[in-house]
Amino acid sequence: MQPPYSDTAFDFAAPLDVDAVAPGQLPLPPTIAELFAWTQYATGAEFAPLNPSPIPDHQAFLNIAPFFKHFVAQPKAVSLGLDVADVPDVVTQQDLQGDRCDFQGIDWAMRYTTRAIFRERRVAFESQRLHPRARARRQACGILGDSATGINHVPQWHMPTPNTDDYFAFRRNNTAHKAWFPHFQLRNVLATPSRNDIYYAVHGKVMRTDAEGSPATPVIDMTKRLVSGNYPQITTLDATDKVLFAGGFDGDYAITDLTSTQENSHTWGRIRDAAHDAQSWITNHVHLSSSRHTYTPQAIVCSNDSQLRTLDCTTNTFLNTTAYPKAVNCSATSPNGRLRIVVGDFHETLITNAETGAPIESLTAHTEDAFACAWADDGIHLATAAQDSAIVIWDARRWDRPLATLFSELAIPRSLRFSPVGSGPRVLVAAEADDYVNIINAQTFASKQVFDFFGPIAGVSMPPDGQSLFVANAEKSFGGMIELERDSWTGRKRKRRGRSRWGDEYEDLVYDWESEGRMEEDERVVCGAGARERRGIDLAALDV
Repeated sequence: MQPPYSDTAFDFAAPLDVDAVAPGQLPLPPTIAELFAWTQYATGAEFAPLNPSPIPDHQAFLNIAPFFKHFVAQPKAVSLGLDVADVPDVVTQQDLQGDRCDFQGIDWAMRYTTRAIFRERRVAFESQRLHPRARARRQACGILGDSATGINHVPQWHMPTPNTDDYFAFRRNNTAHKAWFPHFQLRNVLATPSRNDIYYAVHGKVMRTDAEGSPATPVIDMTKRLVSGNYPQITTLDATDKVLFAGGFDGDYAITDLTSTQENSHTWGRIRDAAHDAQSWITNHVHLSSSRHTYTPQAIVCSNDSQLRTLDCTTNTFLNTTAYPKAVNCSATSPNGRLRIVVGDFHETLITNAETGAPIESLTAHTEDAFACAWADDGIHLATAAQDSAIVIWDARRWDRPLATLFSELAIPRSLRFSPVGSGPRVLVAAEADDYVNIINAQTFASKQVFDFFGPIAGVSMPPDGQSLFVANAEKSFGGMIELERDSWTGRKRKRRGRSRWGDEYEDLVYDWESEGRMEEDERVVCGAGARERRGIDLAALDV
């Protein structure tokens, strides 16, 4: 396929003299329409037949193959492009060889460049493609490094978060398993009730694999059930060890009883009480929660028709429906089941009664629509993320101001996950739309670890023990199911004095969401005290 346009001032299809163009002077696409046309070509977007019209994403990072060709490739006939690559089925930690083999199995040395050079030029190019408001906001916070913005006058809690932590290390990338998402703002098509049960969406199917990359098997197949004449597309899913829920583009959904021994243990449904004037019935987000009274699983369904619904998964009955002014994009329920955080196509963050939907608090921190939220297992800490690139932390004991405000590395944060109780040093995982996963220190919110690769992110998930972090990389050639594993347990037992962003002194210890004594009584904690004590023990010097 040929590039869709060629501008007279700069031809995207022509070879580029990379030495003649500084990273800070990389050209911008001429117009939004032309940018979208180029993005469709460069990202290699795939859409199933009979799908509704895809939602254009003007801010999607360019696919790495054409970007390498036009901005990084050396003018040598022997230089190979990224479109010519033999990607291994599995990349493990033992396979990593620097520029000879990275997390995605890319050999940069063979292409006469380095991963660092490619990253530098990609950051420079994508920084220029930011929306003017986003670029100005990031410059004001010192994230883009513009000395003319007067960053010395920026409040301290808006300064860039240092990338100094090492909570997780790369373990494995199963490149044969690539998740797929139909809407660029909805990146929650991955769920991991355990390392042995990894569920991800591919068009109208939910596939199951495990951490070792076993062949994928379909668990839910919605492709045989046309909705409004359209090919089903899964937009969100969630799973526990007992229930799997998948929501679709037209308000359709499927529930699977994972404990059933019957071959067809699916329950099908569709939202039927939507307003006639609703423009869309997309299932934007779902999370599973237990009823406070019957302990049966409930699906909390956020829809594009401005409704939030509570569905009893056992009886397939909607228990409650709450209407909002605009589309509801995400929600999270407090650990005790009493409160719920709701975000959507409005700037406010709403704290509501989880059973009635009645509003309790309206929090103001974001300047644009929000698409992600999470509630920590301690019941105190909450997080939201929005189109303004901000990640806002709240303390449930004080609603008058945010506890902290951080910003993403470059792309818009689309998915948030707090580590589960009993998993070790507490963290907040913030996955961006492309390339970056932020693993934030959830004790101080003053530092983080950044794991970067290349490609869009379809979702992130942690099993209940919190010892693995799975990332669904949807890059069409070099994507896969990436597993990061907990790291540096022993090193974090040392006391380290420092200062928080508010100037208070603290000691950096191994802090979980609860004390060791309370975790012994918490049913959510998967591992016992002995197993937690053995984590991170260095056995390298042990003679057997």
